[in-house]
Amino acid sequence: MLFRTANKITLNIGIYAILFVLYNLLAFNSVFFEQVYQAGESIKFTIGTFFCVWALISICCLILFWRHSVKFLSYLLLLINATAFYFINVYHVVINSEMLQNVLQTDYIETRDLLSGKLLLYILLLGAIPCLLVRYLTIKPLSWKKRLGIIMALLGVVLALIIPNGRGTIAFMRNHKPIKYVLVPVNYIGAMISLSKQYYKSSGSFVEIGQKSKFSPYWNNGKKNLILFVIGETARAANFSLGEYQRPTNEPLNPYLDDIIYFKNVRSCGTSTAVSVPCMFSDKKRKNYKNGSALHRENVLDIMQKNGYKSIWVENNSGCKNLCARIESTNPCKQKMHRNECLDEILLPEIPNILSQEAQNTIIVLHTIGSHGPKYYKRFTADKAPFKPICQTENIADCSQEELLNAYDNTIYYTSSFLAELIEQLKNYEQQYNVILLYVSDHGESLGENGIYLHSAPYVIAPDVQTHVPLLMWAQQDTLQALGIDENCLRRSVDTPISHDNIFHTLLGFSGISSEEYDADLDLSAKCRRKN
Repeated sequence: MLFRTANKITLNIGIYAILFVLYNLLAFNSVFFEQVYQAGESIKFTIGTFFCVWALISICCLILFWRHSVKFLSYLLLLINATAFYFINVYHVVINSEMLQNVLQTDYIETRDLLSGKLLLYILLLGAIPCLLVRYLTIKPLSWKKRLGIIMALLGVVLALIIPNGRGTIAFMRNHKPIKYVLVPVNYIGAMISLSKQYYKSSGSFVEIGQKSKFSPYWNNGKKNLILFVIGETARAANFSLGEYQRPTNEPLNPYLDDIIYFKNVRSCGTSTAVSVPCMFSDKKRKNYKNGSALHRENVLDIMQKNGYKSIWVENNSGCKNLCARIESTNPCKQKMHRNECLDEILLPEIPNILSQEAQNTIIVLHTIGSHGPKYYKRFTADKAPFKPICQTENIADCSQEELLNAYDNTIYYTSSFLAELIEQLKNYEQQYNVILLYVSDHGESLGENGIYLHSAPYVIAPDVQTHVPLLMWAQQDTLQALGIDENCLRRSVDTPISHDNIFHTLLGFSGISSEEYDADLDLSAKCRRKN
């Protein structure tokens, strides 16, 4: 019963749970029901879905809400729901296990970049104020019999809605699975369960790879190998003028085009850093790669280190995702105690520092901040920003398309300038090393196409701009000749479909390491390498 006592409102848990779920569906799920309507093309089906979801989530709340848990869970759900709805409604992202993993692995700088006045307003109006209202409610306990009776009545509602249209309901659920990723709170709760399962399955004994690997150099010029592997962040191939983009976003690389090979048809392993970066270093292909396995399985850097390569990870992003757990690593931005994030140029002095000692076979991984959003305007300097006006807010949906595109394209221009400076540095070491630079982005980015922003969309439905990534290689003629690689052969392969699956095998191929995990068919240089 609902009645006033001592300026408070009293509800029993049954009525409270039903009203609580009603508020959450109305406040946080407009995007979900809009997509249901668009997919089902029927207002009747949408209304039926509303009541069905209302009944099912109410049942869950009746199972979870007890005298000592009801208010705590209500506060928690309201605040998380408001936050989730902000990103769904403003950026049109979906929340699945990959997105949750990205959130859990992000650092304070990335988290700070996502904070905004609009986000705080969502949390205040939709989450915090309702929390205050709940605070002043008196919620009476409910007997087992009454609780069970309400649950059975709600199950009856669900069955009454589903049974008459069973086939249509099953077909809708099968054909439109991604819609569940915008249903709050089902999406993030399901993501937590899914992520927990992934880590549980991959939490077995540690797996060593490359146990029979062997270093067999196929060059005889007396030099050591130096591989500089640059991991880009959020760079999409659609905005690289080295491809077919009309703007000169790669202009700083023009002086080096004779020695650059740009691969035009490259697919990422995932749509988030947390998935793509560990996957590209793994011996497993994307289809077989288990998310979270980097915690319990060696990678290509381990194999290279076992075979005498000095392996070093240099960080300017959100961490190495456990890939550098067994090799040397450094983070110059944190070492210099920067309170703010650093531009990628802070990595440039690290190259001469690393190579100051006697030459030895070396692989250096630079993990850059690249084009990380939504604050694209913070990823470049004023002198390397030819495109104006620019979007200067994290609320990128509020910017014009021109401003947003200008800001993003400036990040690509800055990255090109950064790569050009790296190339100039590497030229200084060609007397001692066979020098190769590889650059590939971890994933792409949505810039408002079809109302979608940022990344981390489920791979099966991810737009092309989130999975089509740039990959380029720089090496001068002397190095290619020493490694027996036919440059013209490589250039003829630039349109061939490849992916992050090729990275593991290409790195082994360049390094002269044979291993049972190596697959020559996935080595970009194998078919163009002279047979000894």
